Amino acid sequence: MECTGAQRQPFIIKSFFLLLFTLLLVSNGSSAVITGACEKDSQCGGGMCCAMSLWIRSLRMCTPMGQEGDECHAMSHKVPFFGRRLHHMCPCLPNLSCLMLEGRFKCLSPYQFPDIYL
Repeated sequence: MECTGAQRQPFIIKSFFLLLFTLLLVSNGSSAVITGACEKDSQCGGGMCCAMSLWIRSLRMCTPMGQEGDECHAMSHKVPFFGRRLHHMCPCLPNLSCLMLEGRFKCLSPYQFPDIYL
């Protein structure tokens, strides 16, 4: 019996995610994390923070900080944060603020919207 493409696709996808997950778990002590897995902000490069994975809550990953227009979480902490983040989003870059605009929180320049206060 020969496998069709539709039957092989789930196996390939599962194998890919298993390999990716294994690579993310590999870290090298307190040095920079190449794989993206982390425990604290200091293990991530500049412009990144150690945030909770959207898919696996027990996994923390180096995630880019919010650029202008990106969605953000109002309770995100500044970088570096010495505790464990409870959100999958990093705070906004230092020159931006997490402001509510049109019912959604976004990373915006506070100078563009002087009538919206943090």
